[in-house]
Amino acid sequence: MLLKYGAENFFCFKEGAEASFELSSHCPIAISRGNKFSNLLCVKGANGSGKTNILKILPFIGFFCTDSFNNKPDAPIPVFPYFDSEEPIKFYCDFIIGKTEYYYDLIINNNKVISESISRKRKKTVLLLKREGNKLKENIKEFSKLNDIKLRSNASIISTANQYEFEELKHIYIFFSRIYTNVGLLGRFDNKYDNNTSKFYHDNEKALKFSIEMIKKSDLGINNISIETRKNEKGDEEFFPTFEHDASVNNNVLTYYAQSSGTKELYNILPYYRVTLDSGGVLVLDEFDINLHPHILPLLIELFDDEKTNPHNAQMIFSTHHDSILDYMGKYRTIVVNKEKSESYTFRLDEIPGDILRNDRPIRAIYDAGKVSGVPRV
Repeated sequence: MLLKYGAENFFCFKEGAEASFELSSHCPIAISRGNKFSNLLCVKGANGSGKTNILKILPFIGFFCTDSFNNKPDAPIPVFPYFDSEEPIKFYCDFIIGKTEYYYDLIINNNKVISESISRKRKKTVLLLKREGNKLKENIKEFSKLNDIKLRSNASIISTANQYEFEELKHIYIFFSRIYTNVGLLGRFDNKYDNNTSKFYHDNEKALKFSIEMIKKSDLGINNISIETRKNEKGDEEFFPTFEHDASVNNNVLTYYAQSSGTKELYNILPYYRVTLDSGGVLVLDEFDINLHPHILPLLIELFDDEKTNPHNAQMIFSTHHDSILDYMGKYRTIVVNKEKSESYTFRLDEIPGDILRNDRPIRAIYDAGKVSGVPRV
């Protein structure tokens, strides 16, 4: 489970930004259900405030911890400091695997890893390993095999250890590999048709049934989806969906390209939900409401809020411009991103002092009125 993550000197965040799933002791039991962390976190803010940038932090940490060894040895590290600052960029991530809490810290620039460390908390906090540059400065006895691994300036020790089949860090590697997202360092991925999506549905009947069920619940006039196959001119197998509509005609089947933008959006994005829920991972979605009616959004959010659909405690953090979601998420599960003079900062709504936001009344109207910021000054 992810507890919190953050960064400093990253994109528009000069002094730092944090996203925390941890719930305070004041959180009502109806929301916390006795848990110390949330499965959901909403990011709100005006256009250009930095909502996407706070989401980018976690996928970058996930990429660096799992795939950075696959970069060429002399490749730069793809990060962007605050307005080309020469100061290093700092990242951190706190999470739980089983009953053990871990702390991951990383300091880098575009050229190299300056330091990287992993700590573990059981009865007490223990520093498991720490590197400075390409030298391993500290590590406990169970990680002594790491002394024989050659570190690279542009690769995480976790990604490197996995390449060398070092099993003692495998569980941490797996945790970071289960971060699924539609946003990268350059922004939100284009949600266009991809043959791999249809192949995934073809190979995963459970995922296809899940998506059909969700699309039918969204009242889009679709009764069924089938995945067809064909050979292209090169002889490669291609996969494409056909959508059976509820029209009272002889031929009620249409192709993907004849579907509405909302149907296409759900078809392409629902596999992310299915994989995250099955693996107990973390889903990071930027503007997950694009092309979707506000009434559909609770269907997607409730997947993570219901123990029946989320038995593995998967989590989701998302940004949205639909204010209607605020009253569902409440102040304990909503982060606001603000920007002043091109520098962004974050806070969670329950950090606002006083009683302007209360548990017994909606907060959407208060947010819309600009009383807690996070809206454009127009």
